[in-house]
Amino acid sequence: MFEALKAKLQGPVYTIFTPFGADENVDFDRLEAYLRHLYKGGARRFYAMAYNSRYSQMEHQEILELNAYCAKVLKDLDKENIVIVGDPIHCSTATSLDFTLQAKDAGADIISLIFREKYFGDDQVLEHYAKIGRESNFPLLVHEMPFLSGFDGNQMHWPTSLLKSLPDIPQIMALKEDAKDAEIAKVAFSLEPRIRVVLAGGGKKRFREFYTQGAKCWLNGISIIDAQIAEVFWQALLHDNKQTQDFIINELESPFFDTVVKKFGWHRTNKALLEAAGLMDRRDRMPLKHLSDEEFEEVVEVYQAISEKWQRFKGAM
Repeated sequence: MFEALKAKLQGPVYTIFTPFGADENVDFDRLEAYLRHLYKGGARRFYAMAYNSRYSQMEHQEILELNAYCAKVLKDLDKENIVIVGDPIHCSTATSLDFTLQAKDAGADIISLIFREKYFGDDQVLEHYAKIGRESNFPLLVHEMPFLSGFDGNQMHWPTSLLKSLPDIPQIMALKEDAKDAEIAKVAFSLEPRIRVVLAGGGKKRFREFYTQGAKCWLNGISIIDAQIAEVFWQALLHDNKQTQDFIINELESPFFDTVVKKFGWHRTNKALLEAAGLMDRRDRMPLKHLSDEEFEEVVEVYQAISEKWQRFKGAM
């Protein structure tokens, strides 16, 4: 099912970050400006999701409004844009189904469903996705984030048996590979081409490693500031231009991940980088604390160095 849509889901996929204003309400004006900025840089595949999009800080109604708003803005920009939205991080199957039907009505293309109930067996997870798929007949993206075991409370990867059973549910079109484990990723990529795998974590360096194993798309890293970075990298992969690949990995992305992301963590640093680029405020809702002014200055220094290198590279293109 959904073969034409799956064929379009190739290359970089762009996070939809949620900006908050000084009153801590969603800043829809800044959100639209950010979506337009990504689109201008070449982005055509957009993804609102559990953690990057700050669903953990939002009420269910706010998430519904955000999903619908993103779908409208992006489809008004270009009806060929792919829009992926999500369901709440913790909710019932019935609620996930409601969000799926709302996404369908809003004009989104795919819904990302995260399973955060404790794991008690493959059947439990498969029944959840099968019910939503059957009753919505809408493309589903499985957010394959590690479970908490219902038996001992430990974090655990998705069992191989569960991953290999996902193709039995016809509406499952894609999978966000979020285990950040090489062996689990190999199992996930064995589902291609039946299920499109979106690689998360590790940026472009990790994606390049899996590209030869059939990887088709990944979630953006440093290109959150300029979609053209990821688009140039994708073309460099397609045309085996290793010099450009190495420049983007070694001179743009690694300096970001190996310094401030390593020190402050991805989820706080991504919003700080966006503020450094003038795209939105780093503000988040508690209990996620944004970086202090002193910490933010370190991000600004990294951003300026990366931006200067990128501008010189673009000027020489």
